[in-house]
Amino acid sequence: MTENIDPIQKEQIPMEPSVAETTESVAEQETNDVEETATELFEKRHYANRQEIVNRLAEIAHEATDQVKAEINYLKMLYYKLRQQEVDAELQQFINDNGDPAAYESTTDELEPKLKEFLNIQKEARAVMVMARNQEMADNLAKKQEILDKMDAIASDADGIGQQYTLFQDLQRQFKEIGAVDPQEVNVLWKRYSAIGEKFYDALKINKELRDYDFKKNLEKKESLCVEAEKLTDAGDVLSAFRRLQEMHEEWKGIGPVAKEIREEIWARFKAASTIINKRHQEHFESLKAAEAANEQGKIALCEKLEAIQVATISTIKDWEEQTQAVLKIQEEWRKFGFANKKVNNSLFERFRRLCDTFFQAKAEYYKAIKEEQNENLAKKIALCEKAEALKDSTDWRSTTDLLVKLQQDWKEIGPVNRKNSNAIWERFRSACNAFFDAKEKAVGDERSVEKANLEKKREILEKLSQLKDNVAEATPDQVRALMNEWKEVGHVPFKEKDKLFKAYQENVDFFFENLDMKSRPQSRGNRQKGEKSRNVPENDRSRLMRQYETLTRELKTYENNLGFLSFGNKNGKNPLLAQMEQKMESIKKQISEIVEKINNLDE
Repeated sequence: MTENIDPIQKEQIPMEPSVAETTESVAEQETNDVEETATELFEKRHYANRQEIVNRLAEIAHEATDQVKAEINYLKMLYYKLRQQEVDAELQQFINDNGDPAAYESTTDELEPKLKEFLNIQKEARAVMVMARNQEMADNLAKKQEILDKMDAIASDADGIGQQYTLFQDLQRQFKEIGAVDPQEVNVLWKRYSAIGEKFYDALKINKELRDYDFKKNLEKKESLCVEAEKLTDAGDVLSAFRRLQEMHEEWKGIGPVAKEIREEIWARFKAASTIINKRHQEHFESLKAAEAANEQGKIALCEKLEAIQVATISTIKDWEEQTQAVLKIQEEWRKFGFANKKVNNSLFERFRRLCDTFFQAKAEYYKAIKEEQNENLAKKIALCEKAEALKDSTDWRSTTDLLVKLQQDWKEIGPVNRKNSNAIWERFRSACNAFFDAKEKAVGDERSVEKANLEKKREILEKLSQLKDNVAEATPDQVRALMNEWKEVGHVPFKEKDKLFKAYQENVDFFFENLDMKSRPQSRGNRQKGEKSRNVPENDRSRLMRQYETLTRELKTYENNLGFLSFGNKNGKNPLLAQMEQKMESIKKQISEIVEKINNLDE
């Protein structure tokens, strides 16, 4: 019966190099897929805070799959991202509350020990898993090699090959059911498996019915895979479709041959669907890479914006606050960007964080310097307050006014102080100044009222002298002398009216001395000349002496006031400048005494 049956050759399965050329490359691709798309796989799950992240770690820490590893890496990254956001928010609130950024200390992260505990648990679990998996793959390799040895022995037994067909198929099934082996050994195993299968089927003498039945069952399985692959071409989840395709290729390799006339056709159908899925998978990752490239360029641009901020040129608090808002806006824009390529993502973040740290450190140093300067300004203004308070009760209106005006000018030249002290120190200085000037205003006002009253009195005296002058025939020397005595008893008049009044008074008195029987007035500075020139000599001498008197009096008051300033706080009394000022004051007093005597002589 078997003599008329043609040997059945093993179906040659053409494989698409990008998908199934080696199981090693597929395994590497799957591992990379898990690592590179971890965020996409797990970001759909929302974590409101770090506690929820730690709770999730507690659930999966003891698991050791590649997917769990990727998820844990994602959770770890997300945890520290949320923590950084909390620290940034605390710092900003601290600054908003007028806190010194240099004094800021973040709160203790009480959850971080738990996080590290679960990470260590996962690390240990994964180490155990890797060790067990390596041992399992070594055992599987030994089993597969043993099965291949048995298959090769059957394929080499030409006489008994027909009777061992079922055993050969059972060994094929056992070979496929054994688990994974080291990826470096997979390709060699499958090549030997295919070679032995081809050797077996080439040598097999089987009846046509059995062969056709086997071909039919294999065709049904492959058609089923083709249908499933064609459905996957429209699947929404590109990554899941690609992973399922890898599994289907493994199944395809384990299915036996089909009829020779449709082998190429059925493979072409499966390959066409595989090509579409592979292309979608490639386009997906190209899209991810494009997004990563865009994120990279966006983050580089933000770093360049920070680098463009020249902290050395920022010189005012307003400018610092404006630049701070600009930096915070840049940080907010940074958070909107996703991950860049993993080769540069960490370095970009380090660059960005370093630039932010540099800016805020410079700002903290600026505010520290401002604070020190404000403290120095406060000390200077306190000293001015003490000087103003020492002068506020002075009655030396002219010299004290000059001193307080000088203090006010010094105050304007001193820079600002801390806001919390600004109003208080200004009120203290202003109160001292106002106390003096209010007293001065009142005193000067009273003095001016007296001078105005004196002015009216002297004008009345001049009017009486003028009336006597008009009736000089009836006037008597006693009347004139009475008015002269009355004139002397009247006090000071406003300074701008003094010379005019005295001139009018002198003219009237001279008239009466020349026209009435009155003794001649004493002359000064030698022989007096007759006429108008003779009458003006005493008047000019007295005016000159009065001006000297007033000048020396003001000078003396200034020295007295300055002496008070120098004596303020001088407890040892050994200041040589004080001794010089005291000598100068004695000299001025002596000059004033001499001038008063000369004026009295003129008035006689």
